[in-house]
Amino acid sequence: MKLSGKRASATELEAHHVIEKACEDTNVLMETAIAFAKTFQKKRGIFGEHKKRMHKSIVETIEKEDPPYIDKLFLFVSD
Repeated sequence: MKLSGKRASATELEAHHVIEKACEDTNVLMETAIAFAKTFQKKRGIFGEHKKRMHKSIVETIEKEDPPYIDKLFLFVSD
């Protein structure tokens, strides 16, 4: 898709395993994403802390510099 410029719907992306699940709208997307996240049983806090420290500069950039740019975008894909 990147090289050909072909556009794909969320349903097509789901069918080809590019995304986990296509959702009808942003409300369903948020409900589905939260339900999916709750299935994770990670009880290894040390790994989360390690990732935060290892990627500290990236996290700071995302939290401080990116919101003005990202908030303007509507990044959800729909059919």
